[in-house]
Amino acid sequence: MKLSKAERVKKFGEVFTPSEVVDMMCDMLGEENPGVDVFAPETTFLEPTCGDGAFVLEVLRRKFNRCRTRREYIVALESVYGFEIQADNVAKCIENVKALCSEYFRPTQGDIQIINDHIIQCDALKVMKMLAQFDH
Repeated sequence: MKLSKAERVKKFGEVFTPSEVVDMMCDMLGEENPGVDVFAPETTFLEPTCGDGAFVLEVLRRKFNRCRTRREYIVALESVYGFEIQADNVAKCIENVKALCSEYFRPTQGDIQIINDHIIQCDALKVMKMLAQFDH
């Protein structure tokens, strides 16, 4: 049974951040970390509620704009992770990331596997709680 938008908001707290807010928040990362290239290809990002990929895409776009070699593109791609509880959002995010990659380089099957491995359907709260147990 497919849930309505209102039901998804109520059940999962699903909201989508407008692109202007995504841009502003990404700009703030740089402002809050002077002297650090927060969008360097090797800097790791995790978006625990990635939805259809608004933040994942903007972070990758900013990273890709700093890349000069295919290896740098792959390092950037490997450094971004997205968790999402909704299967349809995961599928959409994966498609959106593939499309973005295609704007910068020709993704191979290996690159597509990285995308599939890094955009994960899961409950981020449960995963974070589980990871916190290993931290002690």
